[in-house]
Amino acid sequence: MGFAGELTTIGLGEVFQNVAFNRLTGVLRVTERDHSAEVYIKEGRIRAFSHGHDKPLDYALIAERADSAPPEAIRVANRRRRRRTLRAMLAKSCDEFDAERYDAGVQAAIEEEVILLFNWKTASFTFEDGRADPSVFDKEQLECSIALDPQGISMEAARRMDEWEGISRQIASEREIFVAINEPTDDLPEEATRILLLLDGTRDLRTVMEELSEARFHVMKTVAELVKNGWATRAAAEQLRDLARKAQASGDVHRAASYLESALEQEGGDLEARYDLARLYEKSGRKKEAAREQKRLAFAREELGNLDEALECYERAAVLVPFDTDTLEHILKIHDDRAQHSDFVKAGRRLAEVYAAQSLHEEARDVYRRLVERDGDNISLREALAATLVKLHEPQQAAAEILVLARRAWSSRKYADALHYYRSVVAVDRDCEEANERIVEIESGRVRQRKARHRRRFLIALAALFVSGAGWQTAREWHAQEALHRSALFATTSLAQSPADSSVVSALERYALVAHDYPYTRSATQAEEVLRALLLDQMQRVQIAAIVKPASARDLVERIDSLAFPPSVRDEWNLMRDAALKAIAAREE
Repeated sequence: MGFAGELTTIGLGEVFQNVAFNRLTGVLRVTERDHSAEVYIKEGRIRAFSHGHDKPLDYALIAERADSAPPEAIRVANRRRRRRTLRAMLAKSCDEFDAERYDAGVQAAIEEEVILLFNWKTASFTFEDGRADPSVFDKEQLECSIALDPQGISMEAARRMDEWEGISRQIASEREIFVAINEPTDDLPEEATRILLLLDGTRDLRTVMEELSEARFHVMKTVAELVKNGWATRAAAEQLRDLARKAQASGDVHRAASYLESALEQEGGDLEARYDLARLYEKSGRKKEAAREQKRLAFAREELGNLDEALECYERAAVLVPFDTDTLEHILKIHDDRAQHSDFVKAGRRLAEVYAAQSLHEEARDVYRRLVERDGDNISLREALAATLVKLHEPQQAAAEILVLARRAWSSRKYADALHYYRSVVAVDRDCEEANERIVEIESGRVRQRKARHRRRFLIALAALFVSGAGWQTAREWHAQEALHRSALFATTSLAQSPADSSVVSALERYALVAHDYPYTRSATQAEEVLRALLLDQMQRVQIAAIVKPASARDLVERIDSLAFPPSVRDEWNLMRDAALKAIAAREE
């Protein structure tokens, strides 16, 4: 038998009161989210405590703080005890061991742990009657004579909760760093003096607790009183940043990060300090914390309108924690705001793939649809959208997306791709008439026959074009040969009747017209050869005429130069012309 409930309706104090009043024996289990704790109660008294899989109590430290044995004996016993309890080992090996002090120390440690359960406001509890399972609780505790009064613990917890309001006004968290303002005096209590000496601006309150081995509440309360009475004050942000720089220079990355955390609690808008903190986290391997700080930097820069810097921070956070969908969503939003199409598609694809890897297929579907709306021609995006719709058991919508790809392949005559897509449609939606008809048509060979007919028509047209081109070229050859014959007849007749300069120029002009009007023919090639021969002959005449009549020779050169020669003949003629003009100029001088 037993009972259960929620601490939101029944307080933990009431549960302890019921257990103590009825002198129950059993295990009380308290659970909040992923944390759990178990309390062993025997005849209304607390006998043991367990935090599940969390770190157990440090019994060697408890024994040393309780002054139950010499420190060296405690260390030796703790090192040699193996499966035995530290209490049994000390009782056997140390004559100075004080069992009562040891039990009192363990009982005090358990009391502190149980009091902390009163902070679990949204927890649930169950109480099961019967003796405790020895494997759940430390044998060390079960061997001690522990008998805590649950009602007394409830009263102590209530008192601390009342005092905590005043403490929280002075101290925000254990990460804060305080510095002493005045030196301790004789009238200051010993415990407060020891704490004040440690408030030198180099350690946070958590470190102070570890060095003093004091309970959290007592240290926080003492520091709050020291701050309230003017003995200590919170370290300034600039002082903390300076301490962080010194710690980083000495290689103490964790302490430097702790200083910057405290500085940012005071001045959260210090972007430079937050950037340094992100780098320290990354350097120390704390990737999640580094990504968190990079995101905070990105938020701040995005508010300032620095989208490029914000995007850089988000990208760094995505590298540190690749599967953080929140970071990837912000990256996608920035690319969307900046209208960067290719980057938007790339960021969206990455986000959708992360959603799919985390089985968030609905979110992945929404992202893929946005991408397809932006880039509908992207085949891989539409295929990914269809695959996501299949996983969401939406076959008709998936078939509609694949049909788009199938129709494109069909219209582009990529029948192998079309067949693949149509088969994919049928695999999703067997009743799709279009897909079934296209598959039959492709596989029956009608498409191949149609394709072969198109190929034959193309080859026939190409052959016809070749034949017509050959006939046209033959006709040009005939006309060119006739023109060359007329030019040769004219040149022979005119030069035989009168070898004057005008006859020579006319003959050259007729041959040049043949080469110009009928290029790429055999007759044009023959005309060019005749032109070269005539020009060489005329250059000999010019050389002779330059001696007797330089002016007449110059006139002949200029008349020949005005003719429209083919490019190959023109180049040769230019060399002849320059040589002739140089010879004429020498004779004129």
